[in-house]
Amino acid sequence: MFAPWSADGRSHAYMRPLPLGRGFGRRRLEVFSPKLGRRASLGGYDAWKLWLALEANPHVQCFCERPAFLPGRRGRMVDFWVQARDLPLGEFWLLHHPHPDDSFGEDTDGTVPEQLHRLPLRLIDPEALSGWSIPVANWSQIVPHLACWHRFADKLLAQSIVVFVDTWRTRDQILWQFRDRDATEVEAALYALVAEGRVVSPDLVTSPLSGTTRFKRV
Repeated sequence: MFAPWSADGRSHAYMRPLPLGRGFGRRRLEVFSPKLGRRASLGGYDAWKLWLALEANPHVQCFCERPAFLPGRRGRMVDFWVQARDLPLGEFWLLHHPHPDDSFGEDTDGTVPEQLHRLPLRLIDPEALSGWSIPVANWSQIVPHLACWHRFADKLLAQSIVVFVDTWRTRDQILWQFRDRDATEVEAALYALVAEGRVVSPDLVTSPLSGTTRFKRV
């Protein structure tokens, strides 16, 4: 649903998702989004992978699942509206399924518009998501920590970690440095820094998350 984003009325955001149809109950995935601070209902595994990518990307400021219908298609919904730092008005993301049974509704002719509501519409090939297995697995472990951080953030601990990771440090080294704190709290702070873009870890894209995963401040 379309709603004002700023008081001056110059930019807008899609903040209220359309309801999932009854036919998608078996594929419905309920998650908590730390970035949105609310629960989200996703209509399939591919949408779940896209959601993890949105949570992981520090350039993404806001997003909404199922923000609008595609015109001229029976029940076909856009998967996400995404607002990034370089896209203040946002853009739409659409998983382009070749088979109608895999989508929300029917793509009658296989074509989609380049824009929707005057915003860009980005097509995402679900086949391309098959190469995301490692980062998806890693962020599926990280997001629960971010959910805890959302409720119990310790900014002083986070800043202490930023100071410590002035060079490449492994997760085990970070946990040992802050061994007087609960390990779960330290991990939550560390991953929150990664999600915010203040700390980087290329290993999260190439290797399973472990004690040897390296981190460094930006």
